[in-house]
Amino acid sequence: MNPKILTHFKNLTKERNSRGFSLGEFKEAKIPTSQANSLGVILDTKRDTVYEKNVALLKDILKKNKEAKEQRKTEAKKPKEAKEQAKPEKTEKKKEAKKTVAKKETKVEKKKEVKTTKPKEAKEQAKPTKKKAAPKKTKKE
Repeated sequence: MNPKILTHFKNLTKERNSRGFSLGEFKEAKIPTSQANSLGVILDTKRDTVYEKNVALLKDILKKNKEAKEQRKTEAKKPKEAKEQAKPEKTEKKKEAKKTVAKKETKVEKKKEVKTTKPKEAKEQAKPTKKKAAPKKTKKE
């Protein structure tokens, strides 16, 4: 999708990618320069050359952009029934997700019940005792 430019070096000509399309290429493709940004195309004001490949590429980009806009318009005009049918499926999935969360919570509650049945002495032995920090030394002047 990058525009091409010809470079000359020691009697050799090579094609390389350029920074953007020239003003002349926009004029030949009959595209206003103000529309370049909305098409996602870079405008290279330093370049004056016009290459037919680049003009054809610009026309192709414009054509694809118009087709995409038309498609979005037709999708927006579709009846809302299709959207409403899709919504119940989503809500069903959410309900199923909530059920699985509820199952997980019950498992956690069962584990808590098992832990509470143990004698209190075993719990006290398992807890490590906290060490107190030594007091800070202050400098005397």
